[in-house]
Amino acid sequence: MNPENENAHIIDNEHFSYLLIRDYLLGNILGEHTDEILYWAGKDLARQFPLKSQEDLYEAMIYCGFGQLELLKKEKNTQQYRLESDLVTVRTQNEQATFQLEAGFLAQQIQMTTGLPCEAKAEIVVGKDKKKEVIITLFIE
Repeated sequence: MNPENENAHIIDNEHFSYLLIRDYLLGNILGEHTDEILYWAGKDLARQFPLKSQEDLYEAMIYCGFGQLELLKKEKNTQQYRLESDLVTVRTQNEQATFQLEAGFLAQQIQMTTGLPCEAKAEIVVGKDKKKEVIITLFIE
């Protein structure tokens, strides 16, 4: 491939096929509605693969290839998680990357295991070490 290509840095990545579909193809197909559609797709996936308990969520996120969750903050109506993995790190380098699929999956699993309505949003933020990271905030009624 052309090394002058602006996306050349991902071509040799072990996750290239996943990145190609998830961050480039889906965005082109779904257009301006990518975030919303992927969020609801994540909720639908959670309904198809329900967990027995909230404790299973950490392992399920890894098995799904979404990454490892770290609980950062837990309050009465909100929970905040960091999503981490080598793949997440690579994906955060792409301006088009969205983590709404993961947010929807997480929100629906929490809703089903707690019985409380839950929504979520995922954001790519610059952390304390100047690296981009994915923060998913849950809003529980």
